[in-house]
Amino acid sequence: MRISQGLHSTVLFMPFSDVCNLFSCFQNLCHSPFSEKTLSESIVRKSKVSQALVTLLMTTQDVSLHLNTIHILEHIASSSNSKCTRLVRQGAPHALLRSIAATSRVRPLLEELCIRQHLLLLKLAVKEKKLALKARLCGVVTVTLDLAKQCINNIDLSTPLLQVLKIYASNSSNSVSLVKNGVLNLMERYFSLYGKQNIAVFRHALDLYTQVLSFRSNASKAASSGATRKMLDLYVYWTDMDKLQKFIQVRKSILNSVKHLVGNESGRKALIKSDGIAILYATAKQSDEMKQEIQRNCTSNQMDFKVRCTNSTGPQELFKKTGSEQQAANPNGKAIDNLALTCSQIIRKSMPKLCLPIPSLHG
Repeated sequence: MRISQGLHSTVLFMPFSDVCNLFSCFQNLCHSPFSEKTLSESIVRKSKVSQALVTLLMTTQDVSLHLNTIHILEHIASSSNSKCTRLVRQGAPHALLRSIAATSRVRPLLEELCIRQHLLLLKLAVKEKKLALKARLCGVVTVTLDLAKQCINNIDLSTPLLQVLKIYASNSSNSVSLVKNGVLNLMERYFSLYGKQNIAVFRHALDLYTQVLSFRSNASKAASSGATRKMLDLYVYWTDMDKLQKFIQVRKSILNSVKHLVGNESGRKALIKSDGIAILYATAKQSDEMKQEIQRNCTSNQMDFKVRCTNSTGPQELFKKTGSEQQAANPNGKAIDNLALTCSQIIRKSMPKLCLPIPSLHG
């Protein structure tokens, strides 16, 4: 049986039982169809084989073998929570991080392999609470950020990269490192490149931006570089474009970023200087008027209550119909309330002594 050259140095220093497991696993990988359910189940049942897969993930240099190994590990991680936990205990996240670092040095970039690696990392991150710390120790944080810079036009690769970067940014040290390496400017490029054309990538970039700004030091640096005005302009753009109220959650995420930015004095001054108080007050008032309109629609839809009483078979069916119709008539009522509440919180943070409502801003 032939094995890849990168496997020899590891096999020489392994116990005989581990070598047998590794060779058996390699033989299954090379000669068995990976689409068959029986092979995946047999590998899942044997913890020693899954440990051999983790070792193979760190050592192999063959691209096809690497992809097949990740495919089987993905199946194991997706099969159940206990098996995903077992992979984490066997060191799969550390092996995968080392694999990502090695793959990033290969030119030309192996896009398919990078996508599968980061998708597997997202599945393992559910059970690995210290993934952000391990990524920093392995030096993978900047590697993933560099990949996001190189593949900004690749939608398939950008999505898992942004999701993984958000997990990295949950650690304060990683978040500061990302800001130093230009993650804020990169996210602004994503904002300008993606939008309504690809709302999924835009939301992932916006979530990462908000996660980075949740740390006070990063928010202070961003506010000093003019991020408050940029996010306010972005909010105005999405508010004007969202006439049908389909992207309320996107507007809410933008407001959360502004809320982090006004947590320091420079952000509050920038918001007041850019007339942000009047803009937020106007949008909050517009949201309240829209909610009242929705409530009027709900009231008008209840005018046929007596008619439905005569046609209903019982009170349970009657109230079930009434509740479903109210929900259909008011699908975004709670989201609109949250939007107006966030606007009022930002106004209160920026001008704590200002009385609401503001008569001077009614125009």
